[in-house]
Amino acid sequence: MRCLKSGRGEYGRPVSRERRTKGTIAMLVREFLRKAPVTVPPQCSLEEAARLMGHHAVGALLVISGDELVGIVTDRDIAVRGVGAGRPSTTSVDDVMTEHLVTIEGSADILEAYRVLKSAGVRRLPVLEAGELGGIVTVDDLLVAIVLELAAVVSPVASEVLLPEISE
Repeated sequence: MRCLKSGRGEYGRPVSRERRTKGTIAMLVREFLRKAPVTVPPQCSLEEAARLMGHHAVGALLVISGDELVGIVTDRDIAVRGVGAGRPSTTSVDDVMTEHLVTIEGSADILEAYRVLKSAGVRRLPVLEAGELGGIVTVDDLLVAIVLELAAVVSPVASEVLLPEISE
């Protein structure tokens, strides 16, 4: 069976880069969704799942049955629970996937995403928009975003401190 790729739809209006909560500016989880998630049905083979991961340069696939998110399969699942456990490459991803996922709403603040990632002990969070799959956000995505935000804030100050003769 050929595995499927699906993605999140476009929303009819642009999403603000920030919102206010309790006097502070918050960044929303949906702002860190870089590309549409790659999904597969539960009966997708480990071999095809690995091929999709390589083709789309992702480390995890969301497993969808009908319209329902039923699991996630990672490159590590395939390596350790699949091939490493002696299973053939024709094994279905539902035999090695993680079920009972922890998810987050796209409207949540990224600080909440950090808390959820830490408390659940996971590296990836499927993101829901009004109950529908919107994407996936990873620890790496959030870390890179925070580093870029800090760089943008520090950049003018760094120029003045490191190159004072140019700034004047």
